[in-house]
Amino acid sequence: MIFFDLDGTLVDHRSAVMETIAAIVRAAPDATAPPDELVALWWSLEARHMREYLAGQCSFAEHHRRRLRSFLPMLGEPVPDDPALLDAWIEERYLSAFEESWQTYPDVRPCLEALKELPRGPRLAVLTNGDPGQQRAKLARFGLLGYFEAVLTPTELGAAKPAAYAAACAWMRTEPARDRTTDRPRRPADPPPRPFAARPVGGDSVQLRQSETELAVELELVEVLTV
Repeated sequence: MIFFDLDGTLVDHRSAVMETIAAIVRAAPDATAPPDELVALWWSLEARHMREYLAGQCSFAEHHRRRLRSFLPMLGEPVPDDPALLDAWIEERYLSAFEESWQTYPDVRPCLEALKELPRGPRLAVLTNGDPGQQRAKLARFGLLGYFEAVLTPTELGAAKPAAYAAACAWMRTEPARDRTTDRPRRPADPPPRPFAARPVGGDSVQLRQSETELAVELELVEVLTV
């Protein structure tokens, strides 16, 4: 059983975020800082409020609103009191452009095809902390849904990673002792191509996910999964 993470593993989430926010900042006449600083701020706000969402402290929509309440003053814009106006800003000015910026990594489809062609190929699933609708939309956009038996999120499992690993194994009716995870580490400067590394969860299963760790050796995903 192989579990793939999605953002930073199959789809280049970071580049899409940075491209989208940089464009928003450049178009804002009253922005209080240059694009690179406000992109870094958005990224830190995303990390903070995503943790709150995963801890069950707010809804997915509210985590977006919390980001925006901190970000809009730095963009030189007023913060609406009405949550519906915050939602409209996210939908109209962020999500539409963000979704257009999605890209898969170039080694993803070759890897999935190679696994599909194995005589006794492993079962595949996606294990992600993201919103289920948005994550499935990413896979559908690039024709990747058909490679996976399931797309598992905290909504289905009732837990976020790392606690979700055992729940995902139970959902897929596989033993954790037979499962491994695989990570795509992210170098500090994030240059392409990004390296992959395998991290076992216990046995034969691999989950591919993003990491802050820098590796000395860069590997294509298909190389990792055949080592």
